[in-house]
Amino acid sequence: MLRKILTYIGWFLVAAIFGAYFFFASMLKGEGKGDDVCTDVKVTILDSTANRFVSREEVKDIISESELAVIGKNLSSINLYDIEQLLNRRSAIKFSDVSLDRDGILHVDITQRRPLLRIQGAEGGYYVDETFYIFPLVNTFTSYVPVVTGEIPFKLKAGQRGYVDDEGERWLTDMLNFGEYIRGDEFWSSQIQQIHIMPDGDIALYMRVGDQTILFGGFDNIDYKFRKLEAFYENVVPIHGWNKYSVINLKYADQVVCTLKKEKNKK
Repeated sequence: MLRKILTYIGWFLVAAIFGAYFFFASMLKGEGKGDDVCTDVKVTILDSTANRFVSREEVKDIISESELAVIGKNLSSINLYDIEQLLNRRSAIKFSDVSLDRDGILHVDITQRRPLLRIQGAEGGYYVDETFYIFPLVNTFTSYVPVVTGEIPFKLKAGQRGYVDDEGERWLTDMLNFGEYIRGDEFWSSQIQQIHIMPDGDIALYMRVGDQTILFGGFDNIDYKFRKLEAFYENVVPIHGWNKYSVINLKYADQVVCTLKKEKNKK
């Protein structure tokens, strides 16, 4: 009988100890939510090896110089969503992910936009990413992607960012595919310095070697036209050199039409 009583007392004491533990733990946890403050901000640029449009210091400054500054603030008063929206307004940032840990550290993961094309117009320069989002050039970093100049078939305002209309998007789709073809070929990506859009919409290419104009035509038969140009380089250039012709025209089927340079008048 005594053993049973002692057993009951033992179980009662164990239950009381656990109950007291959970009670005080929950009290401390509840107090911590209101009393703990943010002590640091740690920023990770997830794709910093490919592009460096923003730095960790810049991201910290964007937060600290805004009304959403977090250092010293109670964790319960920090709005993570608002901080993400603040950072996402920076045009070179594709999206951000913000979180808090138990030590009061705000973690910020940044994914930058990946430009595939650069458009240079009278109003300034712009990058275009894979989603057709257009954003201005950044003074602190240059991404080496194909540069397009000339008669761009849509208007860009100074400092513009965002998306173009449907017609502009169709043209950008063709141009991005064209740029991706060039980027995917080691020789052409090293040779082509500039893509120029003529008044009639035709594409002209300017190369790093030789001062002739490569008249490419439209976006049709891209691979075929580049194979024609490659054959020209392999079979004609070794005989006549790089600078004999002023224009190399790839627009016509089954042929390459070349225009001789005009000789300068000798004095």
